[in-house]
Amino acid sequence: MDDLFKIRVLTAAINAMKAPSMKIYNRIFRGREHMEPSDRLAFEVISGSERILKNISVYAPAEVTDKTGRKVVTLTAPRLAQKRFIHAAELNALRAYGKQFGLEQMKTRIAREQKDAKGIMDRTLEFWAVNALKGQILDSDLETILVDYNMAASHKPALTGTGLWTNAASDPVNRLRAFKKLIEDDSGGAITGWVGYMGSEVMDALLAHEKVRDLLKYGKGVQVAENGKITKLAEVELDEYNGSFLDEGGTRRRFIDEKYFMLIGLCDDLVDVPYAPIVDDDAPGGVGNIDANGSGALYFSKSWSEKDPSGRWIKGETRPLPVLQRPGAVIYAKVV
Repeated sequence: MDDLFKIRVLTAAINAMKAPSMKIYNRIFRGREHMEPSDRLAFEVISGSERILKNISVYAPAEVTDKTGRKVVTLTAPRLAQKRFIHAAELNALRAYGKQFGLEQMKTRIAREQKDAKGIMDRTLEFWAVNALKGQILDSDLETILVDYNMAASHKPALTGTGLWTNAASDPVNRLRAFKKLIEDDSGGAITGWVGYMGSEVMDALLAHEKVRDLLKYGKGVQVAENGKITKLAEVELDEYNGSFLDEGGTRRRFIDEKYFMLIGLCDDLVDVPYAPIVDDDAPGGVGNIDANGSGALYFSKSWSEKDPSGRWIKGETRPLPVLQRPGAVIYAKVV
């Protein structure tokens, strides 16, 4: 049974577990993870040059242009950690059923505790990812700013009056086109696609808006009637996102506010996910989140015994940071 508590076994197990719904992290950030050599993370926030070149003679030297605007940010990696305690009395009860049965029950118990711990960390990682796209990563108190990506105020508008999508005089399609143009001007990258996430009230407003319904009447009318949602508008892939979490006071909150619309222009270097190594004396070489092949792993897990009260701790830990490298490629707008 001791093999169950080996660091490599536990680390491999927690990284193999299926994450809870992480819609935005999985779509925008997944696959960008990479381990840094220390807990000091460095990343770039990019803004592109807006200049164009003049024609030059084939005999003339190349024109010297301004470098792409790159602001290097360095900070200590954040840390997420969860641990669970299994009392010795529970272990003894499992052993009473026989060696093999006890072994299988212990595997199930360890997996349950790891899954619960990882679920909380994954939910936090999704919260950070969504916040990064909003321009600032907040701590769990929803006030303390962990990272500020300096998103321009023009990329965080609040519509009013006849501009609100609940107003019959508004034109959501034209507004989307204006948002897209702003992103194309400010992102500093070539946009290859568009994704929009919205709260439930925004989807309700689009479904009820006469101009939107007239536009979709022939091509998408049947789909809207059958599914009760709009999946594409003005070349933007739309997704109603009702994912939620509980704040420190126990109040349920949405990752994307019900009244808000997030437009993302997909492009190179949009996001990054550096993560720090987990330094642990019990791990081979002192680094915990290394797999059997020597590659980095996002999550680390370990176990240790406790004398009083007698039992065993199971722990999971990760130190990633979702980074918005091109704040000009996102708009987070209050539209209803």
